[in-house]
Amino acid sequence: MVASTVTVDDIRNLAQKRLVVQMPDYKSMVSARNQVTYVRKAYPLPKGMDYETHTDAENNIFEIVVTGEPVEVKK
Repeated sequence: MVASTVTVDDIRNLAQKRLVVQMPDYKSMVSARNQVTYVRKAYPLPKGMDYETHTDAENNIFEIVVTGEPVEVKK
């Protein structure tokens, strides 16, 4: 996907547990990483799952990956 921004909806609706975005510059990648941090805190994933981000500064490629499997919490 080629985009200048990554939205909250893009992050929350990761269909394949992975999103790779071609960004216009490094500044946009920093903004996208901050957006993932916001989503992580505002809309937490089930226990045992988390977001990972990877940046390729040379090619301006930003990747978001959902890691882990949901863990059933016994009360």
